Amino acid sequence: MAQKVPLVDLHAQYRAIQPAIDSAIQSVIERTAFIMGPDVRSFEDEFARFCTSTHAVGVASGTAALELTLRACGIGAGDEVVTSAHTFIATAEAISAVGARPVFADIDARTYNLDAHAVEAVLTPATRAILPVHIYGQPADMDALAALATRHNLVLIEDAAQAHGATWNGRTVGVLGDAACFSFYPGKNLGAYGDAGAVTTNDAQIAERVSLLRNHGRHSKYLHDIKGYGERMDTLQAA
Repeated sequence: MAQKVPLVDLHAQYRAIQPAIDSAIQSVIERTAFIMGPDVRSFEDEFARFCTSTHAVGVASGTAALELTLRACGIGAGDEVVTSAHTFIATAEAISAVGARPVFADIDARTYNLDAHAVEAVLTPATRAILPVHIYGQPADMDALAALATRHNLVLIEDAAQAHGATWNGRTVGVLGDAACFSFYPGKNLGAYGDAGAVTTNDAQIAERVSLLRNHGRHSKYLHDIKGYGERMDTLQAA
């Protein structure tokens, strides 16, 4: 008799950790603190340690992580960002959302990741950044891409939505470029109970900028330094 085996079984995941999840949800509801707060700060500290990064900033989704990171790096209208077409549409959407133009370079036939030689072939004076995608959890050739970014003075941003915990030549994904963007969509290899994302970086300025942008440009209550967005992480996902 044929048996249906789901590719992603969220019920099995929940059952394995049900007491801890139920307790965390109940705690958040009882405290009635649903956005940001100590749980998010605790998550950020723990995720930064996990990724061996200096900073981690929790945001509303993986797409938000990409868009806010691009904005934090000063990328906008008239700029070009080289990325892979072999990815979820959010990668290109985020580039377009900041007013930049996504430029697609070919992938390596063996790894399905962005090929550094193909990237170099499409660089123009308008290119401001390279955005490799660690597809299926396998990191792109970050040594070659980092060398290329350094040579051409480009920003290097990792789309690590599928690569939590992956390593490249002994280094953790999340610290292989100027910043990295993670998704915690329920179907990801590290999924939340809703939508959530994070940005990791060793650059304090990028971290500070993303922190401002995610919360309407606010550095303290009712004091807003810049134009921002409502892309904060839900407390429930952090807990």
